[in-house]
Amino acid sequence: MAFARANLSPVADVSPSDSAPSGRTRELLTLAGPLMFSNLAYTAVGFTDTLIVGRIGVAEVGAVGFAGIVLLTILLLFRGSLNTAATFVARALGSGDRPGVRRWAGVFLTLSLIGVPLAFAGPWIVDVAFALLQPDPVVARIARAYAHVRIFETPFVLIGTVSLSIMVGLGNTRTPMVLAWLVMILNAVLASLFVFVFGWGVRGAAWAALVAVIVQQILAFALLHRLHGGLFGGFPFLRPRRAEMASFARVSLPVGVTELGEVSAFTAFQGVISRLGATELAASQIANQLASLGFLPAFALSAATGSLVSRALGARRTDVAAKVGWRGAGIAAAFMSVLGALFLLFPRQLLGVFNGDAGVLRLGVPILAVMAAYQILDGVAIVLGGALGGAGDTRFRLVVTMTGSWIVMVLGSVFLAARFGVTGAWAAALLYMIVAALAYVWRFRSGRWQGRTL
Repeated sequence: MAFARANLSPVADVSPSDSAPSGRTRELLTLAGPLMFSNLAYTAVGFTDTLIVGRIGVAEVGAVGFAGIVLLTILLLFRGSLNTAATFVARALGSGDRPGVRRWAGVFLTLSLIGVPLAFAGPWIVDVAFALLQPDPVVARIARAYAHVRIFETPFVLIGTVSLSIMVGLGNTRTPMVLAWLVMILNAVLASLFVFVFGWGVRGAAWAALVAVIVQQILAFALLHRLHGGLFGGFPFLRPRRAEMASFARVSLPVGVTELGEVSAFTAFQGVISRLGATELAASQIANQLASLGFLPAFALSAATGSLVSRALGARRTDVAAKVGWRGAGIAAAFMSVLGALFLLFPRQLLGVFNGDAGVLRLGVPILAVMAAYQILDGVAIVLGGALGGAGDTRFRLVVTMTGSWIVMVLGSVFLAARFGVTGAWAAALLYMIVAALAYVWRFRSGRWQGRTL
C-alpha cells in the first residue's frame, strides 16, 4: 500500500500566506471529495450488516441498528471531543506555527488513551443503557449480545480517531479514504464468513465489525507516523499543559457533549420507536440507513469546511472563512436535495433492497417521505455547524443541539408517536432539523464566530 510522502509538505517551513486557504469551490471539494468516499465506506459497513442480518430476521435488523446507536452514544463524548484535533492542528498550520502543529498532535494522542479504562467499564455501561432504554425484550436480548462484543473496540477507535483527525487537519484526506474502504471490504468478507459459514448469527456480525475496526485504527496510527513522521520528531505522546487542557475544555468538550447530546437524544428517540414494535423499529432502521447516504457529502463537507475555516482564521482571513462556510452549505444542500427526490420517487424499491416484509414496506414509505423533507435542512445544519466548530464557536452548537434534540425531537416524538405512530415520531425529527438549520444560518450570518480563539 503506497502513500505519497508529499503529504508532509504542509508542516514544513509553513508561513501564514502559504497555509491560508483560497476559499474556492475546487479547494473545498478537493479536500471533501476523499472524505465523501470515506463516509461512503463507513455507510457501506452499516449497509453490509443490515443486508446480512436482514437475511436472519426482522427483529435482528432492528436489534443491530439499536445496538449500534447505543455503542455510538457511549463513545461520542470522547470521540467527538478528540475529533477536534483537526481544528487545533489546522489553526496552527494556518498561522505557520510548526511547533504548535506538533504539540497539539501529541497532546490529542495522549488524551486518546482514555479509551483503555473505558473499554473495561464498557459491558457494565452497555447493560445500564439497555436498562434505562427498555427496548422490546426480543430486541434487547439480540442487541445486548452484539454490543457486548463490539464495546472492546473502544481504545482502538479513540486513538484511530485522533490519528485520522490530525491527518485531516494537515489536509491529508486521501489516507482516511483508503482506510475507510479497507474496513468496509474486510467487514463484508468477515461478516459473510462468520454469519453464513460459521453460523454465528448476530454475534458473527459483531465479531466481523470488531476485527475490521481494530485493523483500520491500528493502520491509521501507523500511517500517521509513516506519512507525517517529521511532525513528531520522536515519542508521539505529549503530556498536556494546563493551558492546553483549558483550551480542550473550552473548545473540545462542548463538541463531545454536543455529539453525545444529539446521538443520545436519537437513542432515546429510537427507544420510543422500539416500544411501538419490532416492525416499526426495523422500518426505521432501514430508512435511516438509506438517509445516511445523504450524510456522505454533508459530513465530508462539514469536516472539510471546518478545517479550512480554522486555517483561514489562523491566517487572519475572515473573509475567506465566511466564503468557505456558505459555499460548503450550498453544495451540501444541492447533494441532499437529490437524495430527497429519490426517497419520494422510489421508496418501495429502496426499502425492498434490505427487506421485503409487507409491514416494513408499509411503514417505511411514509418515513422516507418525512426524511425527504428534511434532507436540505439537514445538509445546511451539518455544514454550518462544522464551520462554527472550526472557528471554535462550539458552545452555541451545544445549546442548539441540547434544546432542539431533546425538547423538540424526543419529547415531540413521545407526543406524536402516541397519535400518529412511527411516522409521527419522525415528524418530530423533521421539526428539530428546521430549528437547527435556522439557528446555524442566523449564527453564521451574524459573524460572531470570527473572533473566537482556541
